[in-house]
Amino acid sequence: MVYIYGVIGFVGGFAWGLFMIHLFLRGRSARELLENKSLRWPYGLFVWMVAAGGLYAGLWMYETHPISLTN
Repeated sequence: MVYIYGVIGFVGGFAWGLFMIHLFLRGRSARELLENKSLRWPYGLFVWMVAAGGLYAGLWMYETHPISLTN
């Protein structure tokens, strides 16, 4: 069950990170995003860190609010 919480947290965090960089990079053109290689590391790393935070949040939820399937 802990794996389900972890996967959901990680995928949710990854999606949240992609949404956030979408907001951060909204004013830039597609051409600028493709040509400016210096944007890859900061924003790419940001997405992975938010995904790791989502994983941590999912595991924290499992610890604080466990769901038992065997009632």
